[in-house]
Amino acid sequence: MNKSILKIGYLVAITALPSCAPASDENMAQDQNNISFFVMVKSSNYSQDADEKLTFLNNHMFSEIFTPNGAELKSATLTRHDDPANPMTYFRRDGTYYVEGGHFDSVEKLDAAFPNGDFTFDIELQDRAISTTMNLSGPGGNTDIPEPITITYYQNDIKVSPTAIDPSQKLTVRWSDYSNGHNDPKGIVDDMIFVVMADCYGERIIHTGLPFEGEYTKFDETEISVEGEFLKTGHPYSIFVEFPHVVDSGITNGVPGFTSYATATYMEVFTSGPDTSTACPVDKVPMDTGQTDRMDIE
Repeated sequence: MNKSILKIGYLVAITALPSCAPASDENMAQDQNNISFFVMVKSSNYSQDADEKLTFLNNHMFSEIFTPNGAELKSATLTRHDDPANPMTYFRRDGTYYVEGGHFDSVEKLDAAFPNGDFTFDIELQDRAISTTMNLSGPGGNTDIPEPITITYYQNDIKVSPTAIDPSQKLTVRWSDYSNGHNDPKGIVDDMIFVVMADCYGERIIHTGLPFEGEYTKFDETEISVEGEFLKTGHPYSIFVEFPHVVDSGITNGVPGFTSYATATYMEVFTSGPDTSTACPVDKVPMDTGQTDRMDIE
């Protein structure tokens, strides 16, 4: 069984995770001063309760361009090949450039709005332009979203309730199998796992890393561990686990990008001990745009 052991502190993560396969383009490091990578995603999202029951939230389409050093793009659009007259324009959002395709209550409605096929990314930077077409289609042309994720928690190798986590002990977070995880045959980016945990103020204390920005967790990992010293007593935490499954990938002018199908599960966990939640906001902040049961909260 593969394991990732994270020793996490506020705003600092020291990880022992496998890194992504290095791109061969010698200009990539320089180009990433402007863009780390871009991605288009069709996804499914769920919430999980303390009894491991999953509740469907939505199907979602979105696209992001990651600019970690705050680069300003002149323009960026995403165009469906079945709708070339209506390119979607990226807008600045929380340090990335973003396209919101909307939330849907079934895969069928998601596919009707955004049929599988080819999509063209046109990105204009200050000194050059990137234009590339990538495909988003699963086997037989079908949508190939990974199976829903169930999250479980262990301390001292014993399964514990997510409502009674001992903050003095190391916490191990595990997840169900990645149903369609695989290595990228192009060697650019393998299927990945994101695990993010935040306190009640929305401050992230865990993030297992993004591809092309350092180390990240791959599809064959089965758990992460967090030292208990970084958890508060009597506190609610939000967590999600996401499986992005890569469909197509490429590097254009030194900048990597990929299309993917993804699934994510969100839930709330609680530590035991003296209460530190009295100053927590009444309304829970959404962890990202997939968590639609919190989307009315800014």
